[in-house]
Amino acid sequence: MVKTVNIAIASVGGQGGLTLSRVLAVAAVLDGLSVRTGETLGMAQRYGSVVSYVRIGARVFSPTFSESEGDYLLGLELLETARALRLLKPSGLVIVSDTIRPPVTASLNREVYDKNKLVDYIRSYAETLVVPAQKLATEVGNPRAANMVLLGVFHRHQDLITDTSMRKAISEVVPPKWLESSLRAFELGLSFIEKR
Repeated sequence: MVKTVNIAIASVGGQGGLTLSRVLAVAAVLDGLSVRTGETLGMAQRYGSVVSYVRIGARVFSPTFSESEGDYLLGLELLETARALRLLKPSGLVIVSDTIRPPVTASLNREVYDKNKLVDYIRSYAETLVVPAQKLATEVGNPRAANMVLLGVFHRHQDLITDTSMRKAISEVVPPKWLESSLRAFELGLSFIEKR
């Protein structure tokens, strides 16, 4: 029996968190697994807070899960990841990009967020991998593919979805214009974890 795996994805609108959840869902379906997804969107579609839920298993009924039930937290932005930590089990794993995109209100008030303090806070909560996802995505010519970098790192840590299905799902979900660079970003995520 396949255990249900709960994945939360924390991002800011426009970073590709919803695309990441779709790729995971399509890949799981390709492997014959049951999947449910859901999301909560902030007030502003672009730059607002977005939390996506992906639940994968033999039989999954609910699209969301409660606090302290997440096995993985994938974060495309540090502040949103810190806010979503409540969803993670104490034994869960955080995979987070080292990116900060402060809310508009913080920018207007000239608030400054310390990247190191945010990383330390997240690490104090659970095992954490900090990934220079934006930098790696930029290396393949597509800064927006940071989500695919994180997907590659995540893929090295799970044994639920096959490599073939993950790559096929990327090909089905990502627009053709960005497909080649997205697949290369995914590869960089895979190799990043091997270098640790």
